[in-house]
Amino acid sequence: MHLTVYFSPNHLDELELRDKVIVVIDVLRASTTITYAMRAGAREVIPVADVASAMKIVGSLNSTSTVLCGERNGKRIEGFKLGNSPSEYTEEAVEGRVLILTTTNGAVALTKAKHARHCFVSSFVNLSATIEALFSLPNINAENVVIICSGRSQEFSLEDATCAGMMITKIQQRVPEVTLSDAARGSLSVYAEYGKDIYKTLRESEHGAHLAELGFEDDIKVAAEIDSMPLVPVLEQTAIKKRLIFSDTLREEIEARAAIKQEAAKPVRKAKVASS
Repeated sequence: MHLTVYFSPNHLDELELRDKVIVVIDVLRASTTITYAMRAGAREVIPVADVASAMKIVGSLNSTSTVLCGERNGKRIEGFKLGNSPSEYTEEAVEGRVLILTTTNGAVALTKAKHARHCFVSSFVNLSATIEALFSLPNINAENVVIICSGRSQEFSLEDATCAGMMITKIQQRVPEVTLSDAARGSLSVYAEYGKDIYKTLRESEHGAHLAELGFEDDIKVAAEIDSMPLVPVLEQTAIKKRLIFSDTLREEIEARAAIKQEAAKPVRKAKVASS
């Protein structure tokens, strides 16, 4: 296996990523939020690069089950129903709905990966699950796996690089003979320096400090919870419709929730009144 890391999608050509195995990381906050949305039962998440594209898609779908979601510079976009906080993506808000998501960094990175053969959405909350998803692929040891850090405003971000470094460290524990690009080696160095206290790293990163100033301290805490979500969203061309689950407990929870919804939707039969 060869691991390549990009610290920003800025200079990537989407056609260069055709048929690649890709992991997109945006710790603060798109990857974390998408994972929460898929757990809450979103039917699909469509990442788009800009507001105009989001509005165009909503207009073409013309559906009451479509929800506009996203942020710019950390704040919810005016007129959108949801921003980019994981806590907003509850069952009540997103279950069974199509989410059109545009964010400053993560959604842009995901649009670059639309021609990938496999594309997994990852962050600290589902890091180990992402590795399991990678190793579930046939012949993964012969693949060139591309890790795209979403970065911040098309630049390097500490939190994404630290997450990439942690992922590579865990992959190396399974495949010691993995080869690395220079940026992948750099990610290992970043993780060695900043991986001891993930919450502190996120909180003190430029973007983490910005989010804290905006009042999103809880989002940082959620994003720092390593392996709290054993679920991996999968981008297939232009939409995330599939979720891979790596926990029997979570699978049972989701199946039970679906069964309850199905039972509640059944029509109630009125009892016949006997004639006298």
